[in-house]
Amino acid sequence: MTLGQIKPYVESPKRLINIKKFIDTHPEFEVVEPNDYSLGPILDVHRKDYVDFLETIYQEWVDSGLTKDICIGDTFSQRSFVGKLDDETIRKNASGSCSGKMGYYVGDVSTPFVQNTWRAAYSSAQVVLSAAHRLTEAIAAKQSPDHNGTIYALCRPPGHHASDHMAAGYCFINNASVVAPVRNRQFSVGTSKDKKKILIVDIDYHHGNGTQDIFYDDPSVFYISLHGAPDYPFFTGSAEETGQGAGKGYNINVPLDPTTTTDSIYLEHLEGVLNNQNVVDFGADIVIVSMGLDTWFEDPIAGMKGLQDMNTYKKMGSLVKTCNGTKHRPVLFVQEGGYTVEKLGDLAGSVLQGYLEQQ
Repeated sequence: MTLGQIKPYVESPKRLINIKKFIDTHPEFEVVEPNDYSLGPILDVHRKDYVDFLETIYQEWVDSGLTKDICIGDTFSQRSFVGKLDDETIRKNASGSCSGKMGYYVGDVSTPFVQNTWRAAYSSAQVVLSAAHRLTEAIAAKQSPDHNGTIYALCRPPGHHASDHMAAGYCFINNASVVAPVRNRQFSVGTSKDKKKILIVDIDYHHGNGTQDIFYDDPSVFYISLHGAPDYPFFTGSAEETGQGAGKGYNINVPLDPTTTTDSIYLEHLEGVLNNQNVVDFGADIVIVSMGLDTWFEDPIAGMKGLQDMNTYKKMGSLVKTCNGTKHRPVLFVQEGGYTVEKLGDLAGSVLQGYLEQQ
């Protein structure tokens, strides 16, 4: 259900297949199989009770006599339900039933579970961890960032709506956050004093509420999001959200009107924020691009109506390579949303080629 309309579930393996087909037919890309880094890095970001829920809820749902077709919530722990109760009490109350757990750990009806949901989410996280490991090896070898090439994690399902204890918006594990945790273990080279400063640039159509929440008070991770507004997730993504505590000033949201944003307007805003003096002064060591492709005007559930030129996506990649806040840094592209299945290969390829071709 999207904006009152029943639509096919768009987050499907076809997304990955279409992008992989493009990569396989372009010799400039090398495909590397992922490794398995276990649950450790996932638990650096996500609460253990939440990860346990992800791993077991489908089987628990089926074992309780409910349908095998789908595990989906229908009552969520909004403030009007829970009032002034503390989180521990809410969680304890919710743990008595599958529906209660779904309402506590899931934020919307667009994030159901089927038999292989956990397997897909876990595998998606291992893909991004493998990509980060490859990037870390290049950094350790002291290769010039301009000659590291493009490292791209073809993740599915996406991740940027998942918080440390809530699934939402097709997202279960926050892939970009798993490789940029507060403890920064994934990009640590040598000793702990080598902690890196991470810049996350989220160009998905939707605001990455989960990523923002995870790092909202962390000054070692600077989060930027360009997104359509007003739109899902509805409650976050305003320009007034700039971080809190030690993280104050390390969060920039750029909400854009999806009905009036054109190719040139989008690129102007992307260039502006990547050259923002606060971003430049942050001095990121690593750049992670949460690469959503649902800004394309034909996207069935999103889309900036004025983004109609495929070359715009090439220019997005080029700007990451040339703007003052991101140039001369190692870059990891992480796949987020994008649901115009037949165009996803071209869209993803354009961003990556735009980065590769820029000298």
